[in-house]
Amino acid sequence: MSERQLEQREKHARLCTLMDEKGYEAIILRKGANIAWLVGGRAHVPTTLELACMDLIVRRDGIEVVTNKIEAERLKDEELSGDEKVTVVNWFESRDGQLPSGERVAVDGMDPLRVNASAEIETLRRSLNPQEVLRLRDLARECALALGIAMRSVEKNDSEVIAAGKIASQLWAMDIEPVVLLVAGEARLNKYRHPLPTREKIGVRYMGVVCGRRKGLIASVTRIASFTSLRDEDRDWYSKLLAVERVFLNESKVGAKLSGVVEKGIAEYIKQGFDSDEWTRHHQGGPTGYLPRDFPAHTKSEIVIAPDNALAWNPSGKGWKVEDTIYIGANGLEVLTIDSDWPSEMHFERARPSILER
Repeated sequence: MSERQLEQREKHARLCTLMDEKGYEAIILRKGANIAWLVGGRAHVPTTLELACMDLIVRRDGIEVVTNKIEAERLKDEELSGDEKVTVVNWFESRDGQLPSGERVAVDGMDPLRVNASAEIETLRRSLNPQEVLRLRDLARECALALGIAMRSVEKNDSEVIAAGKIASQLWAMDIEPVVLLVAGEARLNKYRHPLPTREKIGVRYMGVVCGRRKGLIASVTRIASFTSLRDEDRDWYSKLLAVERVFLNESKVGAKLSGVVEKGIAEYIKQGFDSDEWTRHHQGGPTGYLPRDFPAHTKSEIVIAPDNALAWNPSGKGWKVEDTIYIGANGLEVLTIDSDWPSEMHFERARPSILER
């Protein structure tokens, strides 16, 4: 039995347990993140669509894939485990007619013909199994490495879009698809929290942000570099931001409510001297895995951190940002987006990324 089959069968067993608990006859998955989770492969063609290029019908005796003639052979050859039954329709026909419906059929979204079980399915998805953890470790490390290589190749006179091209090239060279790619040079770094790259010149300071995807899993990482030595004031504010991040990381424990983590992070912003509304200017991060964030965690988030969850916090302020992907396992918190070639500094008990001074 292959690793992919092992991974998928364990997830299928979880869905069968959910069916038993709720009395469902079948569960239909239509969203790309959920399908990529179950098959352990790519579920999209356009990256802009929430719905996948196939639907999955999960029953107790197995998984049926419903797709069209364009995708069927590629999916069987490259994305599926081999355990699935594949039903093929014409590309000009709807897949809906192949899907069961009724009050004992669940689906991962709003649907008048079926029961919405999206919350339960997403909870299952957030709990990574051993095969996923290994894949996420590799992906996260290579995301950080690719971003670091590209950031060191950027020149002052490059435009942000040229810098973004260098980052994308490094990601693709490692078989990583950039699903989020942000670049800010000196002129825009302190102005925008989501700086889509422009033709503006990089200048003396710049930031690169990536969410990279491979076989459905996603890792997020941010790095900042400078062509000039940092002023003492700059170092001080970056250190204060690391102090804020430290609270988010320290509070990320099994059993902790996300709302409580965010509340303590907000308090640390104020303690460190940031504006009282600094935290409102950008979301602080949240659960991840098969989306850049399943949702941005906030002070009303009742979700509890469970074993084997992945998170990505991204506090920001005063033109600085810090972001890495973490995993909450049996041994506690593990930072996954590690690049040993990127400069780091010990901030209390952890090595955290420094600003690269070139």
